[in-house]
Order: sequence, then C-alpha cells, then structure tokens
Amino acid sequence: GRSTYDLKEFLTLMYKLLALFAFNSRGSRYARGFTLIEVALSVGVIVLITIGGLASYINSRNIRDLATSGQNVLSILRLAQSKAIAGEDNSRWGVRLEPYQFTLFRGATFAGSTLTQIFPLPGTVEIANINLVGGGQDVLFKRIDGKTDQTGSLDVRVKGSGDKIFSVTIDNSGKVYQT
Repeated sequence: GRSTYDLKEFLTLMYKLLALFAFNSRGSRYARGFTLIEVALSVGVIVLITIGGLASYINSRNIRDLATSGQNVLSILRLAQSKAIAGEDNSRWGVRLEPYQFTLFRGATFAGSTLTQIFPLPGTVEIANINLVGGGQDVLFKRIDGKTDQTGSLDVRVKGSGDKIFSVTIDNSGKVYQT
C-alpha cells in the first residue's frame, strides 16, 4: 500500500544521505561512517517508537471522546428531566437515543415533537445496548414530577472495543446516573 511505499522511499533516501556523508571526495570510506545495518536498526527503532506513541495517542483520544460523550448523554437526559419538572412550554420533554447521535425533544412523542436539538457523537463513539422498558429508544419525562416509564440502561462505548464502555442507568424516578 501507500504506507509501504512511503517507508521504502524514506529508507532509500536515508541510505543515500548516509552514503553521501560516509565517503570523502576521493571515494574512500571514513573510518567513523555508519553501516547499512546500523542505519536500518536506527530507523527501525524510530519507527517502533513512533508507532507506540501513535497507538497511545489514539487510545487516549478514544478514552477522552468516550468520557465526554458519556457525560454529554447524562447531561442532556438530566436537562430533559429538568425541563419537564419545570413545566417548560407546558410540555413533556425527552431524549431519543440513536447509535451515532442523541436528540433532545419537546412533546409527548419524538415523531410529534415540536422542537428538537440534535447532539452528534464523535466518529469514535456509539450508543449501544439500549435496553428500555417497553423497548424503543426514547426516554420521555413526565411534567411536574420528572418521572419516566422508560427505565433501563444503555452503553456509550468506543466503536470496536468491548472494554471501553460508559454505562448509563435510568430509574423510574427519572434519576439518570453512570453505572
């Protein structure tokens, strides 16, 4: 692929540069020049360190995205409950949970909502294992008391990772928390 070609091209260039400095103007080799094996080992070590650093960076970015997204889901669920308790717009409020986004909505159902605000998730994170009473993917909070009939749980997780999960639980009092 392209990265293999780039590596070969890089190694060839490194070899030419070292060969240029390893010989003097009469073509005789300096005693302190580098051999091809020394250069290859040095480049190999640099490549391994770079790969390790890149893997660490990607992992830390995924963990940051997961924590931020999990907290955002909790915050919007709590916001919907607060709006319902306050009787804002004399309406019920809810959150629709989808794999790649979640949506705050006003109204008795998502389909009939009169106001929505979409919150997309980063490309590295998804909402999965939505397990709400009665099925579905909407959590709807009742006016005044903020309770919900859609109790259950869901996972915000790093795509393709079974161990990087931010679990969320919703109880019938409307309390939303990380588990």
